[in-house]
Amino acid sequence: MPLVLAVLVAAVLIGYARGGRLRALATLDLRRPWLLAVAVVTQLTAAATRFVGEGTVEALGPPLLAVGFAAVLLFLLANRHLPGIWLAFVGVALNTLVILANGAMPVSPRALEVVGDASAALPGGRHALLDARTQLPWLADVIPVPPLRSVVSVGDLVLAAGVGWLVVRVMGSAPPPLEGAGAPEQG
Repeated sequence: MPLVLAVLVAAVLIGYARGGRLRALATLDLRRPWLLAVAVVTQLTAAATRFVGEGTVEALGPPLLAVGFAAVLLFLLANRHLPGIWLAFVGVALNTLVILANGAMPVSPRALEVVGDASAALPGGRHALLDARTQLPWLADVIPVPPLRSVVSVGDLVLAAGVGWLVVRVMGSAPPPLEGAGAPEQG
């Protein structure tokens, strides 16, 4: 999540540099926004199951996560007309795949050492340490990002690229044409 937030900030700055306006994001033609509400509610419910008791996370967490990810993927499909959404879809799909294969997002212990904050990277039952039993380890959180004190996955990078592309494209106009481009030749 810190990566996506950092990319959002960078995309807004790039959008401004290109002459864009933040208010242009309010004009987005978002289809089926209620799917995001479903995703948020299921994610919050999945996170809350860890406070209910032993075995609850194992019993309810994966199905709730699956519903949440399905809602996000359906939302992205419904909005595929927007720039960058296909990249965001692929990123979320990659993360969904590895999480459903393992019951949680595997995180590389080595990458955690690099960022220097193992406790913050493993909140609740949403993450698990990567080990020899991990399925699809190349899709796990294996990429350390020390400035953000975060460990990310390939899916996170692709998702962030899609979100960044969306913000820059929707915010801004293209840079001004090169001087003399399209002007008739004199002579």
